[in-house]
Amino acid sequence: MNDALWGGSEELWGQTALRLKKESHEVLVFLAHWKRESPRFAALAKAGIELEALSARNVGRARRVWNKIAKGDSRDYKRLKQFNPHLLVISQGHNSGGFDWAKTSAAMSVPYALIVQCNGDNWWFGEQLGDAIESYSGARRVFCVSHANLDLLRMQVGEPLLNAEVVQNPFNVPNEPAPAWPDKRGTIRMAVMARLHIPSKGQDLLLQAIARPEWKGRPVELNLYGAGPDEDSLRRMVKKLELENVNFCGHVNDIRSVWEHNHILVLPSRYEGLPLALVEAMWCGRPAVLTDVGGNAELCVHGETGFVAPSPTLSSFADTLQQAWAQHEEWEQMGRAARARVEKVYPRDPIGLFCERLKNCALGESEAPVVGPFTAESQL
Repeated sequence: MNDALWGGSEELWGQTALRLKKESHEVLVFLAHWKRESPRFAALAKAGIELEALSARNVGRARRVWNKIAKGDSRDYKRLKQFNPHLLVISQGHNSGGFDWAKTSAAMSVPYALIVQCNGDNWWFGEQLGDAIESYSGARRVFCVSHANLDLLRMQVGEPLLNAEVVQNPFNVPNEPAPAWPDKRGTIRMAVMARLHIPSKGQDLLLQAIARPEWKGRPVELNLYGAGPDEDSLRRMVKKLELENVNFCGHVNDIRSVWEHNHILVLPSRYEGLPLALVEAMWCGRPAVLTDVGGNAELCVHGETGFVAPSPTLSSFADTLQQAWAQHEEWEQMGRAARARVEKVYPRDPIGLFCERLKNCALGESEAPVVGPFTAESQL
C-alpha cells in the first residue's frame, strides 16, 4: 500500500519474510523510501532482513520507468541483479502495480510470483492490458486471497491463468477460546474494524443506514476502529446525520480486546480481498454483517454465521442490517457457529503454508493444488 506506512495487505509478505529468514533463507525487501518510518519495517531489519529503499521515480510509474530498467540504468535493477534471487515475490495491494517488477524479473531470467491482495469490478486494465496479460501469464505463480478475486482477475485479463491459486492471510488473534459474550442487557455494540477509507470500506453506507427512522431509539452503539484519510469526512457526516451513538476509537493493536467489548462486526465494503477483520471476528466468536464483495461470502454464511448484503449499495446494506437487528437475540449463537466454521476451514498457520508454496515455486513446481483452501461445503 503506497498511502499507508503499513496495511493489512502487507501482513502476508511481511510475516513470510520473517519466517523465511528464521529458516536461514536470505531475504531482500524493496520498499517505498518513506515506509522506513514504520516500526514493522524496523522489525524486519532487526531480524537481519536486508531493506532497500525504492528509487523515488520507480514508485507507481511502471510504464514510464521500464525503459530505464530494461537498459540496466535503474539502481533497483542493479541491486536486484547483485542479490540474484531464486524467486522474486511481487506483492500488490490491488490487481496492478507490480508489472514493472515482473518485466525486470523476466529480463533477468528470474522466476517471479505475483500476489493480488484485493480486486474490484471497476479495476480494468485499459491501456495496461498488454502488460497485465504478460505479467500474470509469465508468473510462475499468481496468488489471490479469495476465489472471487481470482475469478474476476481471469475475466479482466481474458486468460485462464492456470498458474493461479488462492492463499490465506495471517490473522492477529491468539489460538485460544473465544472471549466471553459481552453483556447485552444494556447497549448492543457494533464494531467496524477497517481503515477510515470511504471508497473501499463504505462506512458512509453504514452511517446513512443507522440514521434511518427505524434505528432511532434502539439501544445501539457504533464503534469505528481504525485510522485513515477519511476520518474528517466521516466525523462531518456523523454530525450532519445527527448521530449521537457513534464513537471513533482509533487504531488498536489488541484485536481480542475489541471483541471482549463488541457484539458484532459490521463491514459495508465496496470491494475486498478477504478481510482479516472478518477472520479475526469469527475467531473471537462474533457474527458479521457484510457486503457480498471479495471473499466475504466465501467465509461468512448468510443466516448461519452472519448476514451478507447482496450488493454494496445503501438500500441493500440497510435492508440486511435491518434483518440482522431483527435477529439480534440469535447473535451469540451465530457467533459460536462463526468460530466453529473458521476453525474448520481456515488454516492455523497460513504463513507456514505460504512459505512452502514459495519454496516449491522457487524450485520449479508449477501445478496449483487440486483442492482449494476451503472445503466444498464452504460454498466455493
